[in-house]
Amino acid sequence: MTSWKASLAAAAALLLAAGLASPASAATRGDFRPVSLPFFWPNNYLYDVEAASSDSVWISGLQGELIVPGPIPGTGQTIPGNPVVRRWKNGGWVEYALQGLPSRGSIVDVDAAGPEDVWITGPRFGDGASVSGPYLGHFTGSQFEQVALPSASRSLSLQASAAGVWVTVDDGVYRRTGDTWTHITTFPSVYLQESYIRADDDIWVLGSPSQYDQTLVAHHWDGQSWTSVPVHEPSFGGTGITDMIALSPSDAWATGISYKTSPASPVLMHWDGTAWTSVTPPSGLNALTRIVKGEHGTLWALGHSLDEPAKPGLLRFSGGTWERVPTTAVPNRSNIYATALAVVPETGALWTLGTVNIGGPVVLTDG
Repeated sequence: MTSWKASLAAAAALLLAAGLASPASAATRGDFRPVSLPFFWPNNYLYDVEAASSDSVWISGLQGELIVPGPIPGTGQTIPGNPVVRRWKNGGWVEYALQGLPSRGSIVDVDAAGPEDVWITGPRFGDGASVSGPYLGHFTGSQFEQVALPSASRSLSLQASAAGVWVTVDDGVYRRTGDTWTHITTFPSVYLQESYIRADDDIWVLGSPSQYDQTLVAHHWDGQSWTSVPVHEPSFGGTGITDMIALSPSDAWATGISYKTSPASPVLMHWDGTAWTSVTPPSGLNALTRIVKGEHGTLWALGHSLDEPAKPGLLRFSGGTWERVPTTAVPNRSNIYATALAVVPETGALWTLGTVNIGGPVVLTDG
């Protein structure tokens, strides 16, 4: 997960409600219901959700953040809280020990290569609010064990799935094979917004030339070299990429937000093997925050609903067309900003989480 996605989720706060229904059919996806959450210390935030099976759904985040006021408004100190990782199993939440990260940390990304093959990452904090370095953990069945990084690094992004486990650190991309890391490539010089690794010879980087130049650029690694490819971004520009997925070397998608319009505009981009081109999404949304692959190759995109803000914005791509999927409103809340989405293998059930306008973060499922 990039800092962009972490910052989208960092505004959070959570609805406690009970009860899960039986899995919904594919035609009724989006009939979301709140999931009761375990106790978290106040000032808690949830950043990611991942599903490897109906008994291996994971959430991650932070709890117990403290804000110490300063002598005048706008001053003070934020003291980071403790890391949060929980697993939905047998109808309840299970907590596991985090070796090497007992306190002062946050888990911003949880990825599953299988129901018992789960990886987590996030920053660990030193004194005050300073980040002392990244943390990487691997689930062993009874706890998360700390995994040494391939090299010293100030940053870390993780991508783990049935296709493999990769990390991106300061000096490049590495793949995990057994207990060792193999260097794959070094990223091109770009101000990174989002990346995606489908295979050792199919890696994407989307970003901009610099922090101050917002022109969207795309680079692709084919196993031998990096190639800069054409990008035809939306006419309103100022594209902030929030997520992406590659299905093949000639088929990839990216989501994002543009604040060059008022209200903000959702961004949807497609790579067809020749160029990245802007695609107009169904109306009613003003942000797209996640895109995931579900059952039978169906793509799901998540965002914020402008016309029905109490309902998660949900899009489905099937048969070559994006369509708006009706969703259920969060009870007793007037707004939700959904930032994470997962599809349960075999059942196709959707899990999502986000920030609501009153209370802590909320977790929802339609299964």
